Amino acid sequence: MQEKSLINRFEPWFIVGAATIYVIRRLVEEIHNYNDLIESAQRSGVPSATIWRNLATYDHTLNNNVPLIAGVCFFLLAWYAFHNVAFPRLQEEIDDRQGWLYGGAAVLLLLASTLVYHYLKLHLRFMESSTGELIGLKAYSVYRKRTVLADAIGLGIVLGTYELAYQYYQFLHRRIAQETTIHFQLVSYLLLGGMAMLVLTFALNGYVTPILWRPGFGDLLLTLGLFIQIMLFQSYVYTYLLPLLRTNQTSGAVLTNRIGTYLLMIVLANTILWGARTNFHYYTSREMIMVFSVIVLIASVAFAYLRRVLTKEKTVLQTQVSAGEAELASLRAQINPHFLFNALNSLYATALKEKSEKTADGIQKLGDMMRFMLQENNRDRIPLDKEVEYLHNYIELQRMRIDEAHDIEIRVNIQEPGRAIYLAPMLLTPFVENAFKHGISLRHASWIYITLTLDDTRLYFKVHNSRHAKSAESGLHDPEEHNSGVGLDNVRKRLELIYPGRHQLDIQQSEQDYFVALTLVYW
Repeated sequence: MQEKSLINRFEPWFIVGAATIYVIRRLVEEIHNYNDLIESAQRSGVPSATIWRNLATYDHTLNNNVPLIAGVCFFLLAWYAFHNVAFPRLQEEIDDRQGWLYGGAAVLLLLASTLVYHYLKLHLRFMESSTGELIGLKAYSVYRKRTVLADAIGLGIVLGTYELAYQYYQFLHRRIAQETTIHFQLVSYLLLGGMAMLVLTFALNGYVTPILWRPGFGDLLLTLGLFIQIMLFQSYVYTYLLPLLRTNQTSGAVLTNRIGTYLLMIVLANTILWGARTNFHYYTSREMIMVFSVIVLIASVAFAYLRRVLTKEKTVLQTQVSAGEAELASLRAQINPHFLFNALNSLYATALKEKSEKTADGIQKLGDMMRFMLQENNRDRIPLDKEVEYLHNYIELQRMRIDEAHDIEIRVNIQEPGRAIYLAPMLLTPFVENAFKHGISLRHASWIYITLTLDDTRLYFKVHNSRHAKSAESGLHDPEEHNSGVGLDNVRKRLELIYPGRHQLDIQQSEQDYFVALTLVYW
């Protein structure tokens, strides 16, 4: 983590330093080129008066230095807005409105970079007569609205390529933190060093052509643009299409809409990419757009399916690794379940005979909870109403342990699901268990507020409880007090495995209270 923070701290300075080196080198080269053009014209016999008359509208500072410096500055601002602000927010996927806002700002900065450069920049070249004789110098501009837009797209591809390389490095860094494998560490260092050497080499020797999409550099941008599309669309297939194909509850309309959106985005992206390559003249457009669209379609689906297979294998391996511990815990919890159910039934009948309705109700709820643990808890997905029923039973059992004379407030607001919603079992109850374990005291005012709400695609679960320093102060003996925190850690791990990129877990705590907010995309 310390190495990662150092890289994040020095990365902006490194990029700004490399850009400064590039600008200074280009300014020096341009002044030499300017002097060489004038000297060559003079050696060819062109009068000095003619040369300076041709350059009367040319101001080297305004038409060369200013556009280069301003263009690079706008590009650096766009890089910072996208890399450090927009992309991290877009990765959260829960509330990414700010990410899209900053992403739009980065796009505008890229447009400003190409606009100010092409609008102010004047290039110099020799003027020749019809017989090929050198007769002077000419200042000309390549400013066109199409050129500005095309080059802004090219700069966007450069930013996207850098971001993909950086995210791959971050992925390797996370793998190192998890596995401490020397191979991943070596690859990450090679990737980081390669990126740094590439940036420095370009700063010292590279040259951006007056128009980015000229042959050579334009072909490279085209290839990188296709690669970025493949990476983006495979993520869409993996996140939004494959989950629908492996469930039986998906409606045909939803699947059709997402596939249609996927195909439309591919065609639109390649139309824009080929437009930038041809300066939006679209010669031989239909054939090339279709070829590129098919390439992106096949490659993105193949990558997404391969990713799914690898993720599934990873989940299976992690399940096998923890199977021994899980089996032991299951055996401890389910010792002779038939005997336990028979015993509960006997206690329930005895409580009714003795007219202890409250005790009988508690025994019935405990039996329902045990049945849930034995029959439902071992499934991959269960209906949300089953989880809610278990949650209600648990809360009612806890209420029975509390003396109503004490200053304890328990407020529950759970929205019942209006349709069939499935999620992994036992994701909500551990937070409630933690609230009752640490939030109840018979000596001090205590409260627990539990809220569960739903919309079309998300579940919002919040638990807010008072917090007391020692569980012994609660006055309620808890046989699990020494296992505090284990359940919450397990929930975090399960959320990362089952709902990667589809959940947000926020935990805030102080000496007086504890607050948990879980947002889950369930579809």
